[in-house]
Amino acid sequence: MKKTILVIATTSLLMATTAMAAVIDKKAIRAADANIAEQVAVMKSDCGNTSLEVNVVWDDVKGMIKTNKDALKSDNYKGVWVLSHTGERTVAALEAMSKICKTDADYKEELAKVTNIIVKPKAKFDDSKSAFSFAETTITIESGHRMTRSASDFITPIKSLF
Repeated sequence: MKKTILVIATTSLLMATTAMAAVIDKKAIRAADANIAEQVAVMKSDCGNTSLEVNVVWDDVKGMIKTNKDALKSDNYKGVWVLSHTGERTVAALEAMSKICKTDADYKEELAKVTNIIVKPKAKFDDSKSAFSFAETTITIESGHRMTRSASDFITPIKSLF
């Protein structure tokens, strides 16, 4: 009987922990999306984009976290931090674009044509450098990990797209 109760208690605890982690992840993603939406509005105003959608591929970010769970564990790093940093890095990239638009009319003209920004994670957790590419009206950001970035970190790589 004691063994059955212990198994039930352990299973319940694991289920509760998993459910709590799912809620924490959802809250981190929701907060990141809200911050990104605020910065999209600023960029549209600063750069003159008539239409601009930013799509963080959260399922890919979660997949990267699962694939790199050993690397995260060895660094005492939490998956929710990766989610938060992905949002923070996306906001920083949008801030960089706004700063570029405020200071250079030629870049502003090109950035105003951007209608989509897609954010995907780098495959390896230890890859901390974000990468940028541009095709037609879409900028793709391969977001690095481990740390936050500021807008100044992304100005040069964004300018190099044009």
